[in-house]
Amino acid sequence: MTDITTDKRPTRAARIGRVLLELCSSPLGAFSCVVVAMFFVVGLTADFITPYDPVKINVRDKLAGPSWEHWLGTDQLGRDVFSRLIVGTKVALYLAITSVSIALAIGTVLGMLAAFTTQWIDWVLLLIFDTVRSFPGVMFALTVVALFGPSVNSIVVIIVVSTFPSYARLIRTQVMTLRNAEFIEAQRSMGASLPRILRLHILPNVIGPALIVASMDVPLVIGVEAGLSFLGLGVRPPTPSWGTILNDGFSFIRNTPWIVFAGGLPLILTTVAFTSLGEKLRDILDPKLRK
Repeated sequence: MTDITTDKRPTRAARIGRVLLELCSSPLGAFSCVVVAMFFVVGLTADFITPYDPVKINVRDKLAGPSWEHWLGTDQLGRDVFSRLIVGTKVALYLAITSVSIALAIGTVLGMLAAFTTQWIDWVLLLIFDTVRSFPGVMFALTVVALFGPSVNSIVVIIVVSTFPSYARLIRTQVMTLRNAEFIEAQRSMGASLPRILRLHILPNVIGPALIVASMDVPLVIGVEAGLSFLGLGVRPPTPSWGTILNDGFSFIRNTPWIVFAGGLPLILTTVAFTSLGEKLRDILDPKLRK
């Protein structure tokens, strides 16, 4: 009679389901999940769900109040604010995914390189990280805009350069605690190459905290875009963004406050949702906090 043993470890889908269940167990966690899901859905389907052309000018309907025809009214050029808000979500999603992904990739590679190479390379990389982080962010943003002009790509460059040192520092610290672990020494004794150790044994153990920090940096990315666009240094008209909607509404805030409300409310909701989501994920995935 043969003894058949089964692997009782939970599958990846089961682990994801457990995390989602714990996230939605509290009102704030459920709220964060709903807002984040809506942010991604609206951003990905923006071109298909806008009721009006967001850049079409209709002077006859300018500064119209909220109605069944225009849910959030119109701006000073008669453009539908609700449609512009939806397309602005697409711009915010693109910036968040692109900037955070590139910064996280660069920070992960440099952080692991700093932890697993010679001491002088580690020192040089740390000097680069500290130098970039110490440079005033406002001055760097103005320099990039002055050199390359206001655009979405300029905002991506500003955010990537400003944030990758933080990810690199975090990854380096995590790797430093693991590089002399017993299972790493065992892999070395078996002749495993350094790239294999980093890819299969180090990266899966250090990427979790970095992803949590990255989720909490999404509001920072959106806020930078909105601030630069509000000052006329970010997304260039007529492309809609939350910052340009705020800029348009600020000029007429006494007579048409709904435009500022429409541009500001998504910023508040996404900031609260992503920050709460990151903190909740940290509480769930960190074994020390679970205890």
